[in-house]
Amino acid sequence: MFAQLGDIVFEIIPSFNGHSETTSYNYVQHERIENKPLLQFLGKNLQEDELVLHFHQSFCIPEDEIKKLKNAADKASPLKFIKGNGEYVGIFVIEQIKESTEQTSAKGDVISIQLEVKLKEFAGKIPEEKNKQKGFKKKA
Repeated sequence: MFAQLGDIVFEIIPSFNGHSETTSYNYVQHERIENKPLLQFLGKNLQEDELVLHFHQSFCIPEDEIKKLKNAADKASPLKFIKGNGEYVGIFVIEQIKESTEQTSAKGDVISIQLEVKLKEFAGKIPEEKNKQKGFKKKA
């Protein structure tokens, strides 16, 4: 396993083509009369990661893999991002999915496709899952 995003597992071979991570910093510029502006450091911006994924009909059903990612993005739920070595990267949301079809059949079925998935760090409170209990409720 190369990485895991929520319940979606990415294998290094043959689906994972790359991972990039962006860390940026936020400054505000204060204009001054007859002087150069001053910069004031406001803090670190949210981390952004980009996954480059390749799905080919020889090892998966590309449409199913795309559907998994789009369903996760549609839920707009924060997802844990964990590298294959066990390193916990953090909580992220899927901000963008870009598809590039590389090969199709004569009927238009996808044979090979590359996805670029942009993730943005989630710094808010993670919504709790509501567990529905069946049967009798226990008193606290």
